[in-house]
Amino acid sequence: MALILIGTGVAFDLTLAGLEALKSCSEAYIETYTNPASKEQISALEKLCGRKITLLERGQVEGPLLVNRAKSSDVCILASGDPLTATTHITLVIEAKEKGIPVVVIHNSSIHSVAPARAGLQMYRFGKTASLVNPRPNYKPTSSLDIIRENLVRNCHTLVLLDTEPKPMEAKTALEMLSEFERVVVLSRMGYPDEKVTYGRIEELKNKNLGKPPFTVIVTAKLHPMEQEFLELLK
Repeated sequence: MALILIGTGVAFDLTLAGLEALKSCSEAYIETYTNPASKEQISALEKLCGRKITLLERGQVEGPLLVNRAKSSDVCILASGDPLTATTHITLVIEAKEKGIPVVVIHNSSIHSVAPARAGLQMYRFGKTASLVNPRPNYKPTSSLDIIRENLVRNCHTLVLLDTEPKPMEAKTALEMLSEFERVVVLSRMGYPDEKVTYGRIEELKNKNLGKPPFTVIVTAKLHPMEQEFLELLK
């Protein structure tokens, strides 16, 4: 009886430990609201591990289902990236431990580490992460822009996560929302064979082919010479 959280990495790449846990558990579930996965990807994963994987809606992940099932079974929940980068999964761990249920966490790569590394930016120079939500009528939050402004005052880069509901945000939508800033790195489909990384001025990037979703954006502060040299290769 245990709750087992398995990270799927940035491109649906399980670790060997994750695959073994998935094969041996009693029940397997997957949530995809933090990084949508196609039916084909889930089917391929089911074929690889030889079992059925049940897709959960966000409300089911946040509800009592998983913890209750883990009282009598070994329950695996597959989550995008590293399983403990999402607040929802931290809550699951707390609830399980409070009920005396053993918890196993199998870590994996996360966009929080992959994006800065792929852009050649120094990890310690990042400030608070920001998120952009898809445009909605009469709803224009400004807190993310405030975070970026505050980071720039401290000469820190900003990792900007893009909304995935009701569908993954397009890069050019994000660039419009970030138009007050100067330079960004746009990362497309990290970890996949067709991944793409583009750097430049926002106004110039609006007219470029930036790849396909899912996207991640980094708003850059003043660059270290080594960062500058690396990013110039991406132009």
